[in-house]
Amino acid sequence: MDKLDIYARIILTSGINLRKGQCIKINCGSEHYRFARILGQEAYKLGARYVHINLMDNHLTLSRLENQEGEDLEFLPQFEIDFGHEMLRDDWAVIRIDNTEELDVLKSADPEKLSKKNKATGKKLKFISRSLMSDEHPWCVVCVPGPQWAESILEEGATEDELWDILKPILRLDKDDPVKAWDEHNKTLHKRCDKYNGLNFDRIRFQSEGTDLTVGLSLRSHWVGGPTPLPSGRMFNANIPSEEIYTTPDWSRTEGRVKVTKPVKVLEKQVLGAEFIFEKGKVVNFRADEGAESLKEFLETDDGAAFLGEVALVQFDSPISNSGKIFNSILFDENASCHIALGAGYPTCLKGYEELDTTEKLKEAGCNDSLVHTDFMIGAVDTTLTAYTREGEEVVIMKNGNFVV
Repeated sequence: MDKLDIYARIILTSGINLRKGQCIKINCGSEHYRFARILGQEAYKLGARYVHINLMDNHLTLSRLENQEGEDLEFLPQFEIDFGHEMLRDDWAVIRIDNTEELDVLKSADPEKLSKKNKATGKKLKFISRSLMSDEHPWCVVCVPGPQWAESILEEGATEDELWDILKPILRLDKDDPVKAWDEHNKTLHKRCDKYNGLNFDRIRFQSEGTDLTVGLSLRSHWVGGPTPLPSGRMFNANIPSEEIYTTPDWSRTEGRVKVTKPVKVLEKQVLGAEFIFEKGKVVNFRADEGAESLKEFLETDDGAAFLGEVALVQFDSPISNSGKIFNSILFDENASCHIALGAGYPTCLKGYEELDTTEKLKEAGCNDSLVHTDFMIGAVDTTLTAYTREGEEVVIMKNGNFVV
């Protein structure tokens, strides 16, 4: 099989774990339509009932932002909302191919207008994002090489094949049986989660140059990594690749200073050199060498945007980090480093989340509520991570950026 066919098969089996008769929505940019088609063709071979490819076009979005004002920017046709309800009702799977071939198209967009459009759309489609973040339906985010992405990572004139050479070990496509390799890797992540869940952490403290941050966990916080179960019991992977284990912290218990160690895109603007100061869970001060205006707009999205919704652990010695590359895709860059996310939390990272059936109950249990969720990488080669258990024990679980427990 061609590498694209093998990759598609991994996404459909190890990713969404497609069941026979299931429908799929594939979101992609125009430059990735060919791979989306391959995904669809492989899906039909595996018994998919229907495949819908939805094009995301940053050029069209930019034109809209440049030419619209007021209510027009907030408009969303009813059929989009109706389709969302149909997808959830009929248990569609969702695959998103990160639009890495249009990375800089929205760079010139007005961050205030982009935030306004995204906020309006987010409110109307929040029922979808909440359902997916609750693992009620399978979803998976992936990337595929293209010429623009290759040049952004490597150098001008770099080719897709050169980028594939870097991605093959990261995606485990260099193994004789990539699907089996992913299964073995997922077992490692599950074992790590079992270990940490058994230690009953109350809070964890990140220390490195420029960072001294303590993240408090709730009584319900539960570490998750690798494949997670659907209500039916079938397992799926939300990200390929994934090197992280993560949980939902108590949104009100983050204290200290943190330095962001990798570039991150916020409202389509590159943010470099960001730093945050937290008090009682909230970002009370921040700065950035570049992109501070977009960061400000993001933090003002809603009340939850300035609080944590996720804390994730990734050791420095990992396939993505060892490549030495900045991938300009949050999917890859977040899996090269410990990270925190500002915005919405994952209900499924709370023990007994099934009984937390309202926003109020989730908030009381420690889960942050917001229209946004953006990851900020904070891990480095000098990161020390110390956990404090509810029994008063102090456990160093990461030193020099790597796990020791």
